[in-house]
Amino acid sequence: METGDVLLIAALVLLPAAILWAVFLARTGRMRRSPAAMLGIPAALRPGQPDDVLEGSRLERLLAAGFVATLATALFIPLYWLPERQRQEAFTERFSHEAVERGELIYNVAPRLEEDADPLEFKELEHAVALGMGCANCHGGDGGGGVANPPGRDPVTGKVVAWVAPPLNTVFQRWDEEVVRFTIERGRPGTPMPTWGQEYGGPMTTQMVDDVIAYIRSLQVTQRDASGNIAGENYELDEGASGQEIFEARCAVCHGPDGEGKENTRPVAIPVGNDPEDFPRGPVYYPGLALWRGDIEHLQPNMHLYTIRNGRRFAFMPPFAEAPSQGIPVPPHPLTDEQIEAVLEYERTL
Repeated sequence: METGDVLLIAALVLLPAAILWAVFLARTGRMRRSPAAMLGIPAALRPGQPDDVLEGSRLERLLAAGFVATLATALFIPLYWLPERQRQEAFTERFSHEAVERGELIYNVAPRLEEDADPLEFKELEHAVALGMGCANCHGGDGGGGVANPPGRDPVTGKVVAWVAPPLNTVFQRWDEEVVRFTIERGRPGTPMPTWGQEYGGPMTTQMVDDVIAYIRSLQVTQRDASGNIAGENYELDEGASGQEIFEARCAVCHGPDGEGKENTRPVAIPVGNDPEDFPRGPVYYPGLALWRGDIEHLQPNMHLYTIRNGRRFAFMPPFAEAPSQGIPVPPHPLTDEQIEAVLEYERTL
């Protein structure tokens, strides 16, 4: 609540209350100085005022005071109600802003707090230390993607590999909120992406997941700016783009620039510490399936086409068609049927 709102409420509520309380105290004090009060006669046993007093100027003052109070109430209600919509919008905006701030703390790595830190330093970093879950470790501070840190271990071969963490600043161009929430809460089995939802054994409450999603929404960039993400993430496509160009712009982010998926043998530096010497080299893995060296031939062309068009919802393959099957949300930047055919032909030549 803004300081101005607090002062307004204080002026409208506390000031009239203080005036009425002062009038009550003044009248009470005057009554205590009356002869009957000084003699100790209870108020209920004192003689009442005559009719000419009760129905005279005192009654007129009471009626006038009641009229003024009624008029003030009649004026106050519409004056208070008219800006109600603006107040509600301001509350919603404030709540959203606070959710983004909390989501940023959760998304980032918790700051290091020295053992001998004084109470003031701890108080300053308390929220960041308590909420930091380290999403930025893998997905980058700006959500532009990166490499899993610490590195993951291939569940099949047992090798320590560099898993490519997909960018999150364009994630809502590939998925709707339902799938993003599903991924955060339940993780991605077979990859270093762990389960975060408390309901599924992770450390994050529903409120924390909501806040992280709000923060990720604040990171979203335009198609043109998306080209600054990890290799293969670029949504700028010309109308006459070839199958290879479309693949590199829309598919390589998950399947790798060559469609290698989790079969790449190209070594990269895997960060496991702050010292450059702690960067051993190992194979890089992408989260998508391998499409190269004939791996995609296990899919019949019609099933391959169906998969590109409709995706595999909750199996982390987004739809790309302008009109996917019923029940599947239309992607924000769909491909035409001709573009999908071009991608299919290119992928089957990898």
